[in-house]
This record gives sequence, C-alpha cells and structure tokens, in this order.
Amino acid sequence: MFEELLPRKPDEESLPYDALVERSDGYSGSDIRLVCKEAAMQPLRRLMRVLENSLEEVPEHELPKVGPITPNDIETALKNTRPSAHLHAHRYEKFNADYGSQILE
Repeated sequence: MFEELLPRKPDEESLPYDALVERSDGYSGSDIRLVCKEAAMQPLRRLMRVLENSLEEVPEHELPKVGPITPNDIETALKNTRPSAHLHAHRYEKFNADYGSQILE
C-alpha cells in the first residue's frame, strides 16, 4: 500500500518502505491510507509556512514548487496517526465468542 500511495519520482530520495511496514504493525488499511495522506500534506504545509511568512505577495509565476515527500514527512505522519483497529478489537472478540466457530478438544 505504501508503494502504491506514496510513489517516488526517479530523482527523489528513496522512501523506507520496509521500515514503514514494520512501524505500521496494527494499522488497518484505512489507517495506512490516512498516514499516506498526512505524509503527502507535509510538503504543502512547508510551502504554506514559507508563503505565510512572506511579507509581500508573491507573483504566481514565482511561486515555489511543492517539494517531494521525505522520510521525515512519513515520520511526522506516523506520529500524528495512531492505529484504529485496536479500538474495535473488543467488538471482534465478542462477535467471535458469540458467533465464531469454536473448536472443542
């Protein structure tokens, strides 16, 4: 999912996909999608800070480009996005206890 949602361009720094997989243990697919969206917003937030700190209006043709997603952006996204699947684990356990197959020995 990370490679699909956070593709890198040939001239960009490689993203640590293997580390992302390890760090996202317990995350649902929806959580991972949220992490990727959050990481993708980080370059835009950096650009917005630059523009907000500018004292004068920047002409459109001189606007800086939105930079690539960096490993630090992903680190920030992981810190800001917690796994949600564990919040519903008790529901699944109860459902399994009530309706799941039980193997008796």
